[in-house]
Amino acid sequence: MKKYRVNTTISQKHHEILKEYAKEYGTQQSVLEHALEALKNTGDQGELSSTGQLWMRIFRELKDIHILFQRDLAKIFFENMDIDQYQDYIRNEKPGETAIEWYYNKPLKECTLQEIVHAVVAKLDVQGGADTLICTEDEESYRINMTHTLGINASKAIKRLDESIFESYGAKYETHYSERSIFFKVYKDK
Repeated sequence: MKKYRVNTTISQKHHEILKEYAKEYGTQQSVLEHALEALKNTGDQGELSSTGQLWMRIFRELKDIHILFQRDLAKIFFENMDIDQYQDYIRNEKPGETAIEWYYNKPLKECTLQEIVHAVVAKLDVQGGADTLICTEDEESYRINMTHTLGINASKAIKRLDESIFESYGAKYETHYSERSIFFKVYKDK
């Protein structure tokens, strides 16, 4: 990799910060490279991505969360879950709908379809477990495709949760799933 020399001056305050992080990262060059990568990943204004903002909001508002599932633990959970009991829970408690109303701070029916799809994708991203997560849009529909290695019950659980959201909203959709993937096609006209 080609290297470039950078000469600049910085304030004493920032020099102290640079020295502090150089202990952690090994060199001043490494600190600057990490800082530039972080800026690139957070946007032009140094803001968090929408997923990062959602994580910050979750941790700020739900301070009593003490455990995050590791992928292997989630796989065990899905392999051993009672899918019928889970479906009853989804039907009765509507956790997906509640999450979207919390996310937008308004009733589900006041959301646009684009907001619903965006929230479903954000939920899938934040909950983890996805190997790939792609959302595309054309004139007639939104398409959400998620691949994972959590097994067939995970596909069934995710499918049922997100179908509940689309049904409650009144959206027309198609769903296909397998042991390793879930696919939603959500039509733009209700």
